[in-house]
Amino acid sequence: MLLAVGGMGAFLGRSDLTLSYVRAGIRPLLLASGLLLLALGAAALAGGARSRGEGGAVPDGGHDHGGHGASRIGWLLVLPLLVLILVAPPALGSYAAGRRAPASGGGGDQGSMPPVGQAVGGAVPMELSEFYYRALFDERHSLNGVRVRLLGFAAPNHGDGYLLARFAMYCCAADAEVVEVAVHGDTVKRAPDQWLMVEGHLVPSSKVEDPGTTDAVPVLVADSVTAVAPPKDRYEHSLFGF
Repeated sequence: MLLAVGGMGAFLGRSDLTLSYVRAGIRPLLLASGLLLLALGAAALAGGARSRGEGGAVPDGGHDHGGHGASRIGWLLVLPLLVLILVAPPALGSYAAGRRAPASGGGGDQGSMPPVGQAVGGAVPMELSEFYYRALFDERHSLNGVRVRLLGFAAPNHGDGYLLARFAMYCCAADAEVVEVAVHGDTVKRAPDQWLMVEGHLVPSSKVEDPGTTDAVPVLVADSVTAVAPPKDRYEHSLFGF
């Protein structure tokens, strides 16, 4: 079991698959713990072989049938690891977004947000969480008149258009919060979980209430929408607004 769990830890520590569960900074720790478990497993095997070589026969000519049975049952604990390899759960998407409350406003002085970045190719590239918090809480209204470029996946909206969503992760997928922006002006019907690069402008002082909550969702009028491949890391990790 030490070898099996250690091997899985080492594999996940070097694989992009881990980004579906934890932030990238945790991978070195996962790799180190996996290597440590592998070393302990190898030491346990070496110790068992040495003890058998020094006379591990069962006294009085008996046979240790119970030990072999326990060993075989113990290997059933490897099955969850095989499931993780063969049926790896995907990163959180539109299904989870529809069942989690939107991110709440962060603490601190919201009026002290840093200036908006420089435009690249006619639009300011911005994480969805930054746009969300600037749109709802920035007292300086730094997004007014600014053309932005946002990346996220499409999620169903009960009103006009659709929601552009992405999860912001602090440590792992269990604590991830969904950030959503209502997209208007795109006449193409977008499938849930389709990844999109959206360029457009914030509708100043325009917010739509998320059904079933008291949280507001900022509205973006899109003038350019491009379907793109999902990014390697589907989560945002910025602490902007928290």
